[in-house]
Amino acid sequence: MATTANTIRQFWALALLALPMVASADPLQSERSIRNAAKNHIAARHPWKHLDHEVVAGRLDSRSRLPRCAGPLEAFTPPRAVIRQRTTVGVRCTAGSSWTIYLPVTVNAFANALVATRPLPRGSVLDESSVRSVKRNISALGYGYIDNLQIAGGYRASRSISAGAVITPNMVESAVMIKRGQTVTLFARYGSVGVSMTGVAASDASLGNRISVKNLKSGKTVEGIVRSSEMVEVLL
Repeated sequence: MATTANTIRQFWALALLALPMVASADPLQSERSIRNAAKNHIAARHPWKHLDHEVVAGRLDSRSRLPRCAGPLEAFTPPRAVIRQRTTVGVRCTAGSSWTIYLPVTVNAFANALVATRPLPRGSVLDESSVRSVKRNISALGYGYIDNLQIAGGYRASRSISAGAVITPNMVESAVMIKRGQTVTLFARYGSVGVSMTGVAASDASLGNRISVKNLKSGKTVEGIVRSSEMVEVLL
């Protein structure tokens, strides 16, 4: 009986060896490889590489069953596409199988930005007591952000700003540098020659604003550009 049992085992062993080998590789493209292709595409192109950041590729639909690609996957975005916090990336296969799939890729980039410590009415001048520096996900800020108050003349709110809001460039303008009735220096340039005179500002104005100034010597009112808190360049 032992001999018969051994013979049967040997028979089945030989029969199994004679069967064709079954490929162990998964016939489907792995989700991980697709997500990595999309992630690497954005990681090499997004504008926040100099900041602390992370790149996260979205998940595929659970019903996606794509044949394994015979070559490397190709990730792409439309020509001249702008990479934002969330960007749709295409991944395609052109070797063996032919398919294309799209998935979202998110970039989170972190930097210190100024936020309002209290509600700021329109016209408020920003100072160290009205803002503080907080780390924020700045890739989500479509209008940009401000990280310090170091600008000539400072900032003032161009509209109401709520407490806790990130200060963005479209919320502020240069603070008043010259006030109505202030004595200023008028500067006019004639070719290579510059002439200075004294005048009185007719209104408040910020850096770079146009302002009317009365020339105290001639009595005439001229228009100029605010160049500093004391000087107006006459427009000729």
